[in-house]
Amino acid sequence: MRQIAILTDFGISDNYNGVMEAVIRKINPEVTITYITPNARNFDVISGAYLLYTAYKYFPKGTIFLVVIDPGVGTSRKPLIVKTNKYFFVGPDNGVLYPAIHDDGIRKVVAISNKRLYLSKQTSYTFHGRDIFSVASAFLSLGIDVLTFGEEVDPNSLVRLEFKQEDRGNSVCGTVIYVDHFGNVATSIRKEARGVKGVTIRDRKFSAKRVNTFGEGRPGELLVYTNSYGFLEIGINKGSASQFTGAETGDEVCVELYTQEDSSRST
Repeated sequence: MRQIAILTDFGISDNYNGVMEAVIRKINPEVTITYITPNARNFDVISGAYLLYTAYKYFPKGTIFLVVIDPGVGTSRKPLIVKTNKYFFVGPDNGVLYPAIHDDGIRKVVAISNKRLYLSKQTSYTFHGRDIFSVASAFLSLGIDVLTFGEEVDPNSLVRLEFKQEDRGNSVCGTVIYVDHFGNVATSIRKEARGVKGVTIRDRKFSAKRVNTFGEGRPGELLVYTNSYGFLEIGINKGSASQFTGAETGDEVCVELYTQEDSSRST
């Protein structure tokens, strides 16, 4: 019996997550359901991709990840099932699955086109989470082969969302890929930064201090550290770095590093 792990931007005040879970349990009453989060940022594919990527490998082998952050619902974007080396992923072809499936290794991609496995003949244009993705996840949890759901898709045709970084002289640049509820700003940068002179976000420059953890900074001081998932993150001890800098998902961010010349000048 496989576990289904759900990640959506549906929030906790509406009934969308509950309805999806009801559809799943009606098909497979014995299934185990876990939420990565039911409350991801609205329409934010980049943040959703980060949440999935940083969570998936902590789940048991064979887990089915049901991901519905789908601002293109009802359009020509494909609903997908992706089989990777250890897991299954169900969701839209908009990039939200890509970092995780690429990391685990794509083995097979199927477009969910078999309407006999939709919830009903009257599929909603606006709630594929209920009518397509939940149903597919539930039947997968019963062991139905992925090729039953539709035609196989070339993995090279998938929408790619990648966490990129670029070296630019004394700086390394990337993008903001997540802002948590504390206001900590996760970036796509993974380069080890032993000495940081400052950060630039949307052409605004800020001084910053390289630390290992929040308590090493003074309240109100902008900090740069490697977060628990290996990405450079910007934070403030007992404060919101997002509010202080104005950083939002998708913004370019550059971290200016100390050089050997800088070090020699300070001695």
